[in-house]
Amino acid sequence: MAININDTVYLPRDILGLDPNNASPFFQTTVREKQGKSVRVDHPDGSLSDFIGTKRIWKNFGILIIRIGDFQEDYLLEPLAKSILNYSRMLLPPDAVRLVELRTVLEFSKLWEKFHGMCQQVVIVGHGSKKGIFFGDDEIAAADFIKLFEAPNPQPKELVSLACNTGYAGFGQLVSNSKKISHCIAPFHQVHGCVGSLFAATYLHERMLAFQSPKIAFKHARKDLVGATSFRLWENGKLTAGPI
Repeated sequence: MAININDTVYLPRDILGLDPNNASPFFQTTVREKQGKSVRVDHPDGSLSDFIGTKRIWKNFGILIIRIGDFQEDYLLEPLAKSILNYSRMLLPPDAVRLVELRTVLEFSKLWEKFHGMCQQVVIVGHGSKKGIFFGDDEIAAADFIKLFEAPNPQPKELVSLACNTGYAGFGQLVSNSKKISHCIAPFHQVHGCVGSLFAATYLHERMLAFQSPKIAFKHARKDLVGATSFRLWENGKLTAGPI
């Protein structure tokens, strides 16, 4: 998305010569000048920065973690969701991260309508199958799950599903075909919670702080992580990375 004068943006603190270990490594600021694909932004003291390439700047910024529970909790979803929440809170400013917990489709619709504008990445924590995700005791098929994202939404989201088996074509391919989902990342088989936690954290780190593309961030997240080789990346209905 284009970055323009007076836009609120986020960029790594070290680019501005600020301490990256002070709270979030990102700094929120305002664009004041633009020249081609470079901009100048406000320093904390109000002075202008040097020109900075827009490839190192985020405009749409935020992570929404959605924990979808069932009625036979196995004590996995809560620590998994909180582990991603805690990492995300260290990575991004507090107002750019949110965890919501729900069990029903109606709750999802209401919360999505409220929070869809604050995020670029959506992390799903729940139980899944080759064709859907479980809400309470009900399995919601991919075609119906996609409809939940149809609130007014100016920017497609990157969906990271940690629900087992949702990387199969019956779910991942169909979801990635939605105009509301730019990429669907999900496990091809069952995946342990500790693997899902590390995979999601690494993907978000590579994507947000290292400014990697979704495909490169995905490949880095899978590399050398035992159990993460089962994750797949779907884009526009095509399998672009991961096991065949």
